[in-house]
Order: sequence, then C-alpha cells, then structure tokens
Amino acid sequence: MPSHELSLVPGLVKRHRDKLARLHIADLSGLAAADPEALHSEMAKMQPPPTPQEIEGWQAYARNRLAEAGGAAEAAGAAEAAGTAEAAEMPYWQTVASFMVFFQHSQAGDDWLRRVQVERTEVEPERPAKEWPAWDYEPVWAWMHGQLGLADDTGPDSVNGGAEAAPAGDQAAGDESPAPTKAVGRSPLRIDIAAIIDATGQRDVVQAGALTADPPAELVSPVRVMITVGGASPGTEVLAVTRILRPDGPGWNPRDPVVVPASGRAEFDLSEVPLGEHRMRLIAWAPDAAASPVSITLPPVTIRAGSG
Repeated sequence: MPSHELSLVPGLVKRHRDKLARLHIADLSGLAAADPEALHSEMAKMQPPPTPQEIEGWQAYARNRLAEAGGAAEAAGAAEAAGTAEAAEMPYWQTVASFMVFFQHSQAGDDWLRRVQVERTEVEPERPAKEWPAWDYEPVWAWMHGQLGLADDTGPDSVNGGAEAAPAGDQAAGDESPAPTKAVGRSPLRIDIAAIIDATGQRDVVQAGALTADPPAELVSPVRVMITVGGASPGTEVLAVTRILRPDGPGWNPRDPVVVPASGRAEFDLSEVPLGEHRMRLIAWAPDAAASPVSITLPPVTIRAGSG
C-alpha cells in the first residue's frame, strides 16, 4: 500500500506519521505488524503522547483495511453476480483538531485567582497556550470553534495552516489582563455601551468600550442589562450573554445567549438572579469565529428587593 494511505487512519495526524516514518513504518502493512508496546515506548515523549488504546485503534484500522483489500476481488465478484450496488465503505471518524484544556487557580491572600489555558495539540511546530481569566466557557469555546475553521477539507494535513484566532479580551476593575489582540483577517468585537436598568432607572456601566468611573454599587429588583455591540462585519452573526460569576466555581447564565440584531443592541432580563452581591460579565462572540470575541467584567453589585 502507498504510504499516503496512513493519512486515512483515524487520529493518526502528521506528527504521528512523521514519527512512524522515522521508525521505518511507511504503510498500513508496517503499522499493522508493528509491536504496539514498542510503538508506545517510542512515541512516549510526544506531547501529548498517544495512548495504548489509540495505537491499538490505529493498528486495528490498518488490519481491517488490509483484510478488505485482500478480499476485494472476491467481494466484487459476489456483488456483480448478485446484481447488487457497490459496497459502501465503513465510515470512520477523523480528528480535525485536538486541545488540552487546563482549569487552574492560585490563592492570593484570602482570594482565589482563576484562569483557563488551552493548547492545540496536533499542530507542529507547537503553538503557545492561549489564556483567559476566570473559568467562563464562552470565549474559550469561541476560540476553539474558530480553530476548526483553520482545517481545509482537502486533507488531514491542512489543519496545520491558516490564520490563528485571538483570545477574548477581558476588562474589569482592578484587572491587568492584556488588551484583546486582533486576529489576522478577523475584526475584533466591541461592547461599546452597556447600561443597567433597575426599579430606580437606567445607569451606564460601559461607555465607548470602557467601564464608567462610577458604576452603581446597588440595584433594586427587577434588573435588566442593555448592551450595544460593535465591530462585526455586515452579515456576521453575533451572540451575546450576561454571565453571573460565582466566587467558588464556574458562572451561570440567567438567560440563554441572544442573537444581536443589526442595530447591535441586545437586552437581558436578570429577574432570575437571586438577591445579594454578584459580579457580572458581558460577553459577545461570533459562532463562526468571523470576529474575535470580547468580554467585560463589571464591578461587584448588590441586588436588593424592591419596595413593592
């Protein structure tokens, strides 16, 4: 079998095939006949290394393909005699992208700092990990989803090419996070305006993309949030959500993400948020990663019951 057919083995990406080539394994026959323990030992220093189960899956696939090739003539004759259609090849799953995700925390006095780091594992040369503050999944998922757009349908090796999406920026009072980086060919989203509307009226918390100098410390239920998102190219679908952060774990969304209309303005009902002190994060992203996501964390605010 020609060596390029190793590219058909599910999960056997280019860096794996390069390593096999250095071990003089260049086709399905060599892969099927190799000692699995020796393969695991030789590939143990790769990051991440393939598991014994993955290697067993590669070899099982190679053996099945070789068996199919050996019986191809007999199968074709039987199909012709019976007047049946061409036998369909069994489908298989092929890895487009793989990631390692690290949820990390560090104690600073009485407080816990949190971050998420994500590494894309099947590309070479290795790329530095992307990092986001807190444990929110929306900007992380938006970046990972954008990475899928780097894979061309022309073949498994094309996943290594293309522009790289930037992580979401996060602005919060007291935070020292870097400003959002503009990804190649992708416009960065902006939260230009944000206002909180409660029983006492409307107060701006974001103006011209930055936190206001005197955001409200207390709100009277019921509470709504209004934001205006900019930066998206015409026709780009943008989703937005208000996320309530928890001090002891991942945050939660009082409402499902909404599609931002062409006006850029979206509103969120926070009536399901319980009374007490909360921190809120405003997040906007493009599901197809056509634009870089953005998030702004608001200072702590206390929601109190209305008089009525």
